[in-house]
Amino acid sequence: MRRMLAGSAAVIALVAGCSGSDELDPVSGEWTAEGAQPAGFAHFADHAMIRVEGGEATLGTSPSSLCGGAEVEATGDDGFRIAFPGSQWCVTVDVPLSLDVRVSGDTLEATPTGAPGDAVYRFRRAD
Repeated sequence: MRRMLAGSAAVIALVAGCSGSDELDPVSGEWTAEGAQPAGFAHFADHAMIRVEGGEATLGTSPSSLCGGAEVEATGDDGFRIAFPGSQWCVTVDVPLSLDVRVSGDTLEATPTGAPGDAVYRFRRAD
């Protein structure tokens, strides 16, 4: 009986983990900064990258100034939000705490949440 319950729990967890993954497909993958980026974040500038995998994101400048553990969610308006849960934000890596993201094909535009519309970071799909 215990084996059957454990097997059922694994199947439920697997199905639950996959739900919503399709909605993150457009933003999933690795992205690299394209061109000059707005000033304001030392590790999120001209050589920055974003990696989204399994509902989590890593941001920064590879390889030494990366911050992982950001949560990725669809916002319902064809956009996404990448945000670090309060206590998990990387204090030693200077990246935005939260980004509002739009994806169009192989181009990703990210604006720090609450920033003016002209503070747009542009990325190109790397994978």
